[in-house]
Amino acid sequence: YRTGLAEEFAEAIAATGVTTILITGDFSSTSTEREFTEAAAFLTRLRDRGLHIIAIPGNHDVYTFAAARGQRWTRHFGNYLPEESLPCRASLPGGTPMVFAPTVCPNWISSRGRITDDDAAKTARLALDAPAGPVIVAGHYPLLHQTATYASSATRRLRNAEALRNALGETGRTILYVAGHVHRFSYTRDPYWPSLTHLTAPALFLQRRGAAHAGAFLEIHAFDAHFSVFEHWREEKWERHERAAHEGKPKGGV
Repeated sequence: YRTGLAEEFAEAIAATGVTTILITGDFSSTSTEREFTEAAAFLTRLRDRGLHIIAIPGNHDVYTFAAARGQRWTRHFGNYLPEESLPCRASLPGGTPMVFAPTVCPNWISSRGRITDDDAAKTARLALDAPAGPVIVAGHYPLLHQTATYASSATRRLRNAEALRNALGETGRTILYVAGHVHRFSYTRDPYWPSLTHLTAPALFLQRRGAAHAGAFLEIHAFDAHFSVFEHWREEKWERHERAAHEGKPKGGV
């Protein structure tokens, strides 16, 4: 993790001209105070550049029951939560609605997430009742277990993902579901729900062994009826590339 590049990364993000930063979790690896303190300092760098930050926790942020009981993530980042509890809805400065789904929980031995039928229905209702136009729905875990760029094992998936996926698809709203967790870029149209598209973000500071990229992030533009997605990555310098969504391939039933 190239955290020594934090100042440069903050400058690169601010240079895009965006006004709002969405972070879908994993501020830490093992939910320690030191990790959270370093992550909070990076968010301060972004905030000091005039950026509005919205954040939700990832599974690594509540990895242990002790961290969850002590509310370590909330103590460091609670001011960046859209509301005290999820699901909830907020709006970007331009009016695009954003809905936030609760998907993380501590586990003894796995990295699995969880969403209840009730929370899936509430999340979908918030999207359905949002103002006209496209909607961003954000959760830490992706709803697709496999795309062209990642495959999640059974111990790393969101339990009851199909309930949320189907509930969102049934709204008929143009929805971009944004997630983290897999730490790989993926942009996929849902194979069953034509109005639903899935986007996962690469890890900001992660440089994989043998990879030229030292960090990456996504830039999202919302229009009246669609989204545009740009991927930024750093090699010798930062590069920006517009991405098109892949067509999802049906796998099993819904």
